[in-house]
Amino acid sequence: MSNILLIVLWRRAEDLPLDIREKAAYVGTAYSADVVNHVVKALYEIYTHVDTVVVYGPDLSGAGDYVVQALRGECNDAVRVPCQYIKELGVQVVDLRWRDDNTLREVVAMLYKPRNTPARERREVALEPPDKRLQYRGPHVIYDPDPATLRAKAVDYILTYGVETRDVIYSVLILQRGDGGGYAAGPCDLLEDWPCGLGRADVFMATPAYVKKRELQKAAALVDVGIYGRDVYDPHGNFVLADSLYHYSPRGVLLRQIELTEVNVRREAQKLLPDHAFYLGREYAAYRILKERYVQDRWKGEF
Repeated sequence: MSNILLIVLWRRAEDLPLDIREKAAYVGTAYSADVVNHVVKALYEIYTHVDTVVVYGPDLSGAGDYVVQALRGECNDAVRVPCQYIKELGVQVVDLRWRDDNTLREVVAMLYKPRNTPARERREVALEPPDKRLQYRGPHVIYDPDPATLRAKAVDYILTYGVETRDVIYSVLILQRGDGGGYAAGPCDLLEDWPCGLGRADVFMATPAYVKKRELQKAAALVDVGIYGRDVYDPHGNFVLADSLYHYSPRGVLLRQIELTEVNVRREAQKLLPDHAFYLGREYAAYRILKERYVQDRWKGEF
């Protein structure tokens, strides 16, 4: 059995020359760093005789850095398996990103040493569910006429997108409870200082709003997801999903009726929060570019 597993970045495995593919135990395509978790799982559960992993192809998104680092034993941000499996993997990693097929052919021929004995003990590896926060440093507007609900939404936002420091998690928030025009500004501890400046103004610019890290459990208890089921018009407008995507103004004027398609939902979602987009099943950029040639999901099917 071949001792080589080949990860191909941003290129279909079938496009590689057959004489190269025939020397690999498995050839798989990857567009994101998360694929390293499925590779590690496969190396422990299926390809126990593989002692060499080659990472090849154009690293268009930079995900290859995470893949190479993790396979070399570094438990980085992309890893969703217990770190002991990363540190004990013990494979030789050959980084051939941005190289050509001839170089790949030469390296594979040199490293190809079929073996029948396992390179590592077989183990079952469970993938941990992702639980990371995207730290967003831009300002964000949150509206609700009910002060308790407004605080809960602010806490929920910080727990999702807040920036982490040694003692607190914070965001720059514009908290609005009405449209009277008065505003105040200043820092706001959402647990200890509430309602901050909203006791005398309709808009409070929290610079920043924050939650102490020692009080995260208490803060999370304030968030009831049911608050998002309320009909509340806010400065972002209000999107209603029905037979179409209806966009209302803060006072309920129907602004747009948008055809309910995946592309339109993505378009509107991306405009709600700069530098971030809703994930609707596949890596958006990769799928948009490759369309029917998108094949990363095959890793999950194989492993």
